[in-house]
Amino acid sequence: MRAVLGTAAAIMLVALAVVSTSTGALAQTGGTSATDADIDRRLRFLEERLDDSKLHGQIWWYGWLTINTGSAVGLGLAAGLTDDNDDTVKNATNATKAAIGLTRMLIDPLEARHGADKIRDLPEASREQKLAKLRVAEDQLRRNAERADQRWSIAKHAGNVAINTAAGAFVAWRGETGDAFEVGVGGFIGGLAFLLTQPWGPSQDWKDYQALNGGDKSSLGVFVSTLPEGGGTLNLRYQW
Repeated sequence: MRAVLGTAAAIMLVALAVVSTSTGALAQTGGTSATDADIDRRLRFLEERLDDSKLHGQIWWYGWLTINTGSAVGLGLAAGLTDDNDDTVKNATNATKAAIGLTRMLIDPLEARHGADKIRDLPEASREQKLAKLRVAEDQLRRNAERADQRWSIAKHAGNVAINTAAGAFVAWRGETGDAFEVGVGGFIGGLAFLLTQPWGPSQDWKDYQALNGGDKSSLGVFVSTLPEGGGTLNLRYQW
């Protein structure tokens, strides 16, 4: 019974650890005990770094939005208007890939394009309001950093390879081999550019923010204790 309770407690602590980590550096660096001057300093730092990636984010977002929308519509129309089967297959396949890319963008929009706009006008008349604003700003920069790090995600790059390999194989089956190479390799290069040209600044900005506040001092420990009557308990300790 005690082992069961210990396991249940460990699960609860894991959930608590996830929640604590997701609130950003404020929970990790003792933000609730920070001075008002320190809170103001952090807020200004966060706003400046969020705004630093705004232009890059807007260029990337609206640029690729235009490319994917134009390709999906234009190539889709071209596929329907041509009488050449090979061109129909090639254009329809590329239009489908562009539509998939557009859908991905709309489902997972790039927050970095907003800069600090979403937090700038949040109230900060009282200490409580400043702390609330700080949490929102930290969460925003952390999410931007996570998105920036996805530029090197194995899953993202594997997905790029998979979808363009499948597209090339489909064109080879239904059209010309030369077109298949163009669709597969050309699409892979385009997908690579899509991933790598996303704003990369937030990744370093988040590290700089953590360093500004003494780094991430949180720790997570798991240990097992045996019981005299047999069995044991699984224990988890989260410290911040």
